[in-house]
Amino acid sequence: MIVSCLTVIIAPSFDSYSLEFNYLSHSITPSSSIILAQSSKKSEESLTEEDGEKTTEEAEKDSVEVQEADVLVDGKAIFTIKTSLGELSPESRAKTAMSNLEDVAQNNAITPEQIRIVNLKELGLVQADDTIIITFAEEDAEAESLTFSEFLNKRREEIENAIIDYRKARTKTSISQGIGKAIIATIIAILSLYLLKKVLPSIFDRLRAWQRERLDSVEFQGLQFISGRQVAQFISFLFTVTRIFLVFLVFYIYLPLVLSYFPWTQPIGIKLLSNFWDSINLVISGILSYIPNLFIIAVIGLIAYYSIRFARIFFNAIGEERIRINGFYPEWSEPTYNLIMFFIIGLSGILIFPYLPASNSAGFQGISIFAGALFTLGSTAIVGNIVSGIVLIYTRSFQVGDVITANDKAGRVLEKNMLTTRIMTPDNEVITIPNATLLASDITNYTASIRDQQRPLVLKTTVTLGYDVPWRKVHEVLINAAKDSEGIIENPEPFVLQTSLDDFYVAYTIKAFTNTPEKMALTYSKLHQSIQDKCNEADIEILSPHYAAIRDGHQITIPENYLPSDYQAPGFRVESLGNSRKENNHNQQEQ
Repeated sequence: MIVSCLTVIIAPSFDSYSLEFNYLSHSITPSSSIILAQSSKKSEESLTEEDGEKTTEEAEKDSVEVQEADVLVDGKAIFTIKTSLGELSPESRAKTAMSNLEDVAQNNAITPEQIRIVNLKELGLVQADDTIIITFAEEDAEAESLTFSEFLNKRREEIENAIIDYRKARTKTSISQGIGKAIIATIIAILSLYLLKKVLPSIFDRLRAWQRERLDSVEFQGLQFISGRQVAQFISFLFTVTRIFLVFLVFYIYLPLVLSYFPWTQPIGIKLLSNFWDSINLVISGILSYIPNLFIIAVIGLIAYYSIRFARIFFNAIGEERIRINGFYPEWSEPTYNLIMFFIIGLSGILIFPYLPASNSAGFQGISIFAGALFTLGSTAIVGNIVSGIVLIYTRSFQVGDVITANDKAGRVLEKNMLTTRIMTPDNEVITIPNATLLASDITNYTASIRDQQRPLVLKTTVTLGYDVPWRKVHEVLINAAKDSEGIIENPEPFVLQTSLDDFYVAYTIKAFTNTPEKMALTYSKLHQSIQDKCNEADIEILSPHYAAIRDGHQITIPENYLPSDYQAPGFRVESLGNSRKENNHNQQEQ
């Protein structure tokens, strides 16, 4: 309403200013117009003679660069000028025509019936009284595919209608109608804002209630990516942005609509509305023109989706051993599926890329080049680890749950992915080893023979005893100790190997079997305890022969609970040298 009142108040000043400006700058007599046209023609001929060396290609280039210009009255296009006239471009011709046309329209002494056509040699003038509105040449008619007379009559009718509409728009009746329309538009705008204030909060309250019930947080495989509070904040932000946008949209439609109801501000209103609808048309036409590309993208996406689903079903069947392929192990099904899924997604992305909006733009290509360079320079270690991970998978070095020793670290495999492998040591330490490092090291797998060949793991330990202990007795004691150990299986039976005969002792290696490699450290401990108990029961001392050779008279190393109740440590035996000689002589005589 305020806009409409201001428009009516300041309108006369616009008219007086326009009259003064047009009178000073665009009043032209018929003779001066003819002279201008002739001079323009002469200047064109002189330019042609001076530029005779210009090539035909350059002339065609200049003609292509000529831009069309609309002749506007109150913001409405009356007709379009498509060609130049001498040195006058279509834009300058349109500006002069608009100024002259406005002068004639503001001069109520000139009636529309006074507008006539004056034919000159190769030129046609549209003239009202003594004012030349515009000059046309035969090239203008050729651009419209009309004869020169038809073209001039058409333009004269368009100019007459424009003058009639111009004067009609400035009558009291039209202004009153404009004020009425502005009031109605204002009421509609106020009602729209009121409805937005009432309706939007209720819509977003329902959205918040739905979010609290159905979308409290965003999680994937137990990992929370977005909390409920963040989702609520996003909905509040969306509400604020939507409200601001709709309020701005109401004002953007309301303001140019009101301005278009009054002749003095009609060009501004029409321009704003034209920009608004051009934007909407651009979006809609862009969407419509993008539908074929969207259809191709949808087809590629569907093919990729169902290919991945088929691969999932097929490799699940292999993993569950419902489908058997010679040389393809069930544990390969999951990583092979991941590789095929990655390949399908990558190939789909390559096929879809040319059909994306702005895929050929310089900005999009620059970002693609930057991302490619960044990946190339920073992904050497990543690619190395990925390749190493694939090699480890298909060489079947280990699986998740296996007990291994790698890179001087022993433990159970917790996780194996494309980049790293995580193992847990017996001390509950989780160690992450890059796949490239793992591939370069020796890997000992304690579980593979049990899983793949149903052959138990061999545990071995070595005991060194002196030559004074009978080896058969040692074998029996060690085997019994292994059989009584927790974690050692009965079949196959344990056995003993004499691995070396050294200067002072014999090395005995006991080998036993177990099916629980994850308890290997505990099983070794139980085996060592059992060997100690059994050797003590059999009166076998486990000590260094060097020590035993020089010992005399000391307490035996066997624990007291294994010794007889009347056991006493022997004392030192001391004999004289003479008695020793007599005993030796006596022994020689008896012999």
